[in-house]
Amino acid sequence: MEKLLAEKAIGYFEEGFNCSESMFKAYLDVYKKDQSMAGAASGFGGGIGGKGITCGAVSGAIMAIGLHFNRQSSSEKELYATIRSKSLAMVDQFAQENGTSYCKDLIPYDLTTMEGREKLHNDKETLAKCKGLLTVASRLLAKSLE
Repeated sequence: MEKLLAEKAIGYFEEGFNCSESMFKAYLDVYKKDQSMAGAASGFGGGIGGKGITCGAVSGAIMAIGLHFNRQSSSEKELYATIRSKSLAMVDQFAQENGTSYCKDLIPYDLTTMEGREKLHNDKETLAKCKGLLTVASRLLAKSLE
């Protein structure tokens, strides 16, 4: 699943979706979920609204974890613990492998501005790095969903 998730995520990224959208759309696609939910990931790109907080690939993967385990009631405490544990592991493992989980530390541009976004989209090396981050998040997500 990890290879398929990564291929789909990178494909969506190359279409112009942000990292969060790409990761979440890949999950929805691979796990045959309703694609109309994909828009929920849009605001998480660039580290949540471009602020450089949590990498969008991680945010999209955490959204996928939540949807996959699908807690529907506050009384589902064990399920909540599972989702939190898997989400924490996602962030920690991603940061361990990449030195951080913060977009602002991974990407050298201010994504709150159009100028920063244009610089990112014209920087082939940084775009390749983003694709690598999507690959890491895909692997970690696949592991989380086993």
